[in-house]
Formats: sequence, structure tokens, C-alpha cells
Amino acid sequence: MLYRCLFAACALSLCCPLVTADEPAAIPAATSEQIHQAVERAVGYLQTESAAWINTRKCAACHHTPMAMWALGEAERQGYPIDKKYLLDTTESLLGSKDKLLASRIFPNPADPPDPRPQARGLNMGLPFLAVAARSLTSLTEEQQQSLQLIAEEILAKQQTDGSWEFFAGLRRPPINESQTTDAAWIIMALAGETGPAPSESQRTALAKAIAWLEAAPASELHQDKTMKVLLGARAGKPREALQTTIDELFALQRADGGWSQTVPEPKSDAFATGQTLYALALVGYTTEHPPLRRAIDFLVATQQADGSWPMTSRSTPDGSPGSSKLLTPITCAASSWGVLGLARLVPHGRQ
Repeated sequence: MLYRCLFAACALSLCCPLVTADEPAAIPAATSEQIHQAVERAVGYLQTESAAWINTRKCAACHHTPMAMWALGEAERQGYPIDKKYLLDTTESLLGSKDKLLASRIFPNPADPPDPRPQARGLNMGLPFLAVAARSLTSLTEEQQQSLQLIAEEILAKQQTDGSWEFFAGLRRPPINESQTTDAAWIIMALAGETGPAPSESQRTALAKAIAWLEAAPASELHQDKTMKVLLGARAGKPREALQTTIDELFALQRADGGWSQTVPEPKSDAFATGQTLYALALVGYTTEHPPLRRAIDFLVATQQADGSWPMTSRSTPDGSPGSSKLLTPITCAASSWGVLGLARLVPHGRQ
């Protein structure tokens, strides 16, 4: 009897290998319907959370408004249902006139008393975020485009002689404001969107200096620097071959659970890093036929919360230093925006 029990136990162990504490539990493959539902839930979350932030905070914070605008615009282009009126009204409320832009609290108001703080010399990063988001929308009114030109002028006015913009390490909010180089990548995307078919000499010169500064910056091991490099390259029309070294580095950083993390080795995989990586890789031609992307999609679908957001762990304290911030909605909203951008781009609505 004892022999039979031992034999059965051995046989069971061969058929069902044990999962160690270091190995993630198997994540089931997501169906197209599950992916569509995940995007739709996230869209609902972004619309609700973004509206609540604007109504209560009276501020177009980059994580709650521009990022959400960009994600909603991408979802709509890929066939997902969104609240079009909300997106149009939000865009108009921020960019419909110079007065509305000033009321957003991210554009400096000359009527306000001088700000003596050092960070007042720098650029409010809500401006490039808003410019990138707005230029991703299908149409803009003449007044809205004029507001974007004001943003471009403010960006140019704050550029330093070496082509960079000031970065205050003590006020960083990772990963939304990760580093001077990640901020520069956002600013370059904003400037590139404002150059248009006939850019001014000052815009052309500023953009060239910014690109040269970023390319000459010391190599970074930040995950976001790698994804932003691929994203910038794709938007500039570079062939995938020119970005392959960085792409290979990103694939090497993928974790066993299918996701990516903001830092190595901690924290764990999350929607911010995973959605951002998926979106960048989609822009250079990778599809759901590529197994690493399928595993990342499965990770996002499996880890989404009931309200449509994704769980996040803060990397900053209220003063910007690494730690644990009490307010998680900024990073949650930003991460959910990246989740929508990645999933919607790779799996348009209606794809079987």
C-alpha cells in the first residue's frame, strides 16, 4: 500500500511539475473578445477618472488629461467606442482660446506674480504632453492650432543653449517625469508635431539642437529611455533596422510573466512599462504574430482591475524622491493610458 502511494505521488509530480516561488503562475491566452473588453473597460476608466480630476483639481495634469486624450484618440482610430463629446469638449476646454489655455494651469500666466522657485525657470511638462496628445487627434479648430503654436513658443523660450531643457532632479515624478532625457523625448515629439510643412527657422533650429543633444546624451539603462528611443525613431520614419539594437534590448528585458517593468529588478511588471513597450514596438511593425507581444497582451488582460485600470506601485514621494506616494491616481491613469495605446494599436476593434 505504501509503495502504491509513493508511486502515485511520483507519477503526479511528473505530470504536474511544481511551481516555485520564483516562477510566475501561468497566464492564460487572451481571446480577441477579452482584449476588446479590456480596452473598453480602460476607456471607461480613463473618461471617468480624467473628468473627475479636471472637475476637482481644475488642472490639465499630463497624467490625467493629455495622456488620456491621446489614448482615447488612439482607441477611436482603432474602432473602439469612446465618448466623442467628452474628447471634443475636453480638447476645446484646454485649447479653444488663449484664455482657456491659461486656465489649464499648465501655461504660464503673465498676470500671475513672479514665481521665485527655481523650477519656474523650467518648462511645465504638461505642455509637451498636451501638444503630443492634441496632434494625435483627427481634427483641430483654427483656435486650437493657435494655442498649440503658443505652446511651441513657450517650449522654444525655455530651451537652453545646448539644446536641452532644465530638469530638477529633486522634483522628478518617475516614471511620468523620469529624467532629463525622457522629458526631452516628449519635448521633441511636441516640437516635431508643431513644425508642420513649413516650419519657422527657429523651430527647425530648436528641434535639430534638441535631437542632437538627446543623441549625444550618455547611454542610459532606463527602460523608458529605450522605449522612447524606439518611439521617436518610428515617428521620425527611421527603418526598424536602425533601431534594432534598442529593440533587442527591450525584448531581453521582458519578464517571465510577459510584462515589462520600469526598473530592474524592481518593481514588478506593470501596465505603464508594458503598454508603452507594446505601443513603441507596434509602431515599428511588430504584430500580435510575434510571441513576445502576445505574452505581453496576455499579461495586461490578466492583470487589469475591475474598474478598467491596472494596479501600480509608486516610485516617488510628494517631494519627488524615490519612495511611496500616497496619491496613486496619477501613475494609475498614465499607466492605463499606455495600456490602451498598446492594446488598441495592436488589436483594433473587430479583429478576430
